[in-house]
Amino acid sequence: MKFNFEQKIDLYNDGFEDNRNDLLQRKKTGKALSSLLNEIEDPLVVALDGQWGSGKSYFLKRWVGQHFKENKDSTVVYFDAFAHDYISDPLPALVTALNGRTEDKNVNNLKKAVFKLAKAGSRASLAFFTAGGFEATGILGKVISKIIGDQAEKNLEEYWEQEEGRNDAMEQFRAALESMVSAEKNNKVIIVIDELDRCRPDYALEVLEVIKHFFSVDNVHFVLGVNLEVLENMISVRYGNKIDANAYLQKFMQVKLELPDGAAYPFFKNRDLYLDQLLMQLEVPEQIGNSLKFQIKLVARNNSITLRQIEQIISAVKLASNVVLTDEKIESGRIAVMNDLIISRIVRPELYAKFLNATITPDDLKSYLGTNNHELGRERDPNNNFSASSSYYSWLFLAENEDFDKANDQIQHAIKNFRFPSSLNSDISPSDIPKIVQDEYLDLFHLYKPDSDINQNNN
Repeated sequence: MKFNFEQKIDLYNDGFEDNRNDLLQRKKTGKALSSLLNEIEDPLVVALDGQWGSGKSYFLKRWVGQHFKENKDSTVVYFDAFAHDYISDPLPALVTALNGRTEDKNVNNLKKAVFKLAKAGSRASLAFFTAGGFEATGILGKVISKIIGDQAEKNLEEYWEQEEGRNDAMEQFRAALESMVSAEKNNKVIIVIDELDRCRPDYALEVLEVIKHFFSVDNVHFVLGVNLEVLENMISVRYGNKIDANAYLQKFMQVKLELPDGAAYPFFKNRDLYLDQLLMQLEVPEQIGNSLKFQIKLVARNNSITLRQIEQIISAVKLASNVVLTDEKIESGRIAVMNDLIISRIVRPELYAKFLNATITPDDLKSYLGTNNHELGRERDPNNNFSASSSYYSWLFLAENEDFDKANDQIQHAIKNFRFPSSLNSDISPSDIPKIVQDEYLDLFHLYKPDSDINQNNN
């Protein structure tokens, strides 16, 4: 079974060729980003903000290919920061990535400058010899002090020589970069840094410092794929809660763009297209798929559901017991319960236990489903399982909540006789149904237990 839904992308070659590669209609966003970068000459850092799982990487990889096709004179680089955060210094890795995307001879000067910077001595040796962290007395102490004093003076001279060399190397670096993007060439260098918010905090912030101090050159732009909230938390971890993390980031980023959420309102159509594609890809039965699509749409009215969460939901459904996946006679109510158990566990985990134990409250349901009093007061077709009121009152019925009696007779009749008829013809209490659904349809340890073990337990 396929659990990784990410499409394979030929980096720098694949763009937004057709609707199959752009179900969420993000080509327009890409064009707007390209226009912004092409028009601005000053060094620019654009933060493309989006939640984890919102499709930032997919968008950026395709945008890199699209922008390169339409702007052949520019040098476009995609850099996965998370793949390099095991290295302490991001500058050599960035220059290496740039070197792989251009044959400009100035890159050699960049590499030479980086080598000089890397060769610069550390402050550790200076600190050791000038700390004065111990006392020495007597003749031996004077001898030791004389040796350390001489060595400290030598290291001090070397230190300042290295600092001067470091400043010269930084100037050489910028000069080489300016030569690559001279006005006469009418070109730009655009570096996309992705997955920055997944890096170690110290490495992520080091990347920002490198961008600011080394790459601040006209016509050199950066696009950062980040979750800014996570990045702000990194800053607080490193510098303490008293720092204004938002103000700190503004020193490094001039423009903030939010990636349109293809799974949220008003992009229901785009989300449904994506859902249809995944349901078809995993061959989810129609009776379950239709219920799932409706429930996701309902929950998304009042909750953020990312594309990755949609993938996780559909994968969890596909892992359900073959009983529910193949038996067309399964009660529609039980299918809905299964779907809500899966959705709540992924989207609203704090409510999952309440659904499972049938202790969900009217306020919880309104928060989860986004239902309002107008919807709850509507009459409904008893054969129509897909309505906000049927979902809301079904859970109150299962929770044996007194607010279920507030539903009109038509809704109560439909829930008892169409959604959960088995609860009227057996000793099963409505509040037992969620756990039964969990055990029979979703408990993977139970589902994949060898038949011999099951028979032995039954005996």
